[in-house]
Amino acid sequence: MKEQFVGREKELAWLETGYRAAHSEGQLLILYGKRRVGKTELAKHFISSKDSIYFVAEKGTPQDQLKTAKNTFADGFNDEVMRNATFESWRDLFRYIGQKLDGRKKPFVLVFDEFPYLAESDGAMSSYFQIGWDEFLKDKKVLMVLMGSSISMMYKHALLHSAPLYGRRTGQWMLEPFNYAGAKLFHGAHNAFVNTFSLYAITGGIPAYERVFRGNKTLEGNLRRFVLPEGSYLSVEPELLLSEEFTNPRPYLSILKAIGLGRTRFSEIVSETGIGSTALPGYLGTLLELRLIKKEIPVTEKVPETSKTSTYSLSDSFLRFYFSFIYPHSSLIKGGSIDALFSRHGEILQQLVAKAYEDAAKQFIEHAMQDELLPHFDKLDRWWNKNCEIDVVGVNDSEQAILFTEVKWTNQKMHSRILDGLKEKSVQVKWGTAERKEYYCLVSKSGFTDELIKKAKAEGVVLIQEDRVLAQ
Repeated sequence: MKEQFVGREKELAWLETGYRAAHSEGQLLILYGKRRVGKTELAKHFISSKDSIYFVAEKGTPQDQLKTAKNTFADGFNDEVMRNATFESWRDLFRYIGQKLDGRKKPFVLVFDEFPYLAESDGAMSSYFQIGWDEFLKDKKVLMVLMGSSISMMYKHALLHSAPLYGRRTGQWMLEPFNYAGAKLFHGAHNAFVNTFSLYAITGGIPAYERVFRGNKTLEGNLRRFVLPEGSYLSVEPELLLSEEFTNPRPYLSILKAIGLGRTRFSEIVSETGIGSTALPGYLGTLLELRLIKKEIPVTEKVPETSKTSTYSLSDSFLRFYFSFIYPHSSLIKGGSIDALFSRHGEILQQLVAKAYEDAAKQFIEHAMQDELLPHFDKLDRWWNKNCEIDVVGVNDSEQAILFTEVKWTNQKMHSRILDGLKEKSVQVKWGTAERKEYYCLVSKSGFTDELIKKAKAEGVVLIQEDRVLAQ
């Protein structure tokens, strides 16, 4: 059965805008994002009702790449002459494609997927595409889309000012994972919030993972069926992802494992991995660039680059799950002791979901801002010092407004003592002037006591239950 396409309204609208513009002049769009985020599904859905050719590159020699591209376009144009022809260069291929597009009344879409594989095979590839675009395509009714999963390669060859294709592109879009509102569309609104959010906590909104799981089952049930069995699709996913990105994944695996075990400070990572302090920044920089990890600092820090309180965390939710729950306990899994895995280490899963709920609270707070229950906050993130931590703090410099938020993923309703404790912690946040305007928000999976609801209404505190902002 064909899978239903979900969401991506903004991205489709962006592509459609480029398509309409191609009626007047050629359009060159760059679409990029991490692996499994849904670039291919988006592109194929977009071109499904349009005259188009979709080419996906694979790793290989420059000669193989050119031959494969020629055959793909010959099939797409249903052109026997092209199929039997021999092209000596990409310039020859683009010249022929340009001739095929002469005299069209509506745009033709050319999609080049995994463009970084082409660039890897020949360092001059982006120059070939530049020449092809400038000489044979830009004046045609054509929309060309270059796509890639290697963010660094897409920047190097298409987005940076020094890139040969810089100045040719007419638009670019980095495709992000779904937020929770988008991710739960994969499971339907009828399924329980605790189920669908727990899955989102593991998948991070990556559609390829969301499609595997079942929203009518618990997190444990999904893991037992789709992750833990040997040979399942997701059982070796992290190793495959890292092997695709790195020729030598060992030091990166070591770093990810260390962070997954809670070694979040630079010195702790050095100690855990044995990687020297001079070499570690290079590895961390690569992982940051690929968005596999993130560097966190208290949201009120004025100069983030020089902060001495920074920590590292796994920004990819599935890797966070894998290196916190699966990798450290692989002997239990390989030995078939699945019941023991959950009985001894099940609390790790709850901690992961609770952390994801804290992160997702920023999405729910944005809904409150859109409903004008809160002012706009330029930054929303975690805050901490040596004494305490606040789950989400928002700051608005122009209005001297600051937001303090407590988030709870528990089975108990939140009570008034939580709000009182949040107010006590807020005093320690040194930000703004003495006249700053303070706002408070509470986010709870299980709701609130009647006493707290009454108090929040009297004091203008925003309450969010599950992912819904409660009416004040």
